[in-house]
Amino acid sequence: MTAIQLRDGPLIAEDALLLALKLEAAGHALSQRDGKLVVTEGSRLTAVDREAIARQRLHLLAFVAYCEEGHQPV
Repeated sequence: MTAIQLRDGPLIAEDALLLALKLEAAGHALSQRDGKLVVTEGSRLTAVDREAIARQRLHLLAFVAYCEEGHQPV
């Protein structure tokens, strides 16, 4: 696993960051509610997307929390 250190933040799997960018480009937004990952437009997710989200869930949650704290990932 290749990990990326976010500025003043956690290590996130590169695959999770690429997945977040892919989902955003497809019109999805990521957030968290009660410790659970929320992806908008869930009915439009492919089986491959759902599998990748499940595999990267913890890293995606860490990334969402980082962004919700007001950090800019780039």
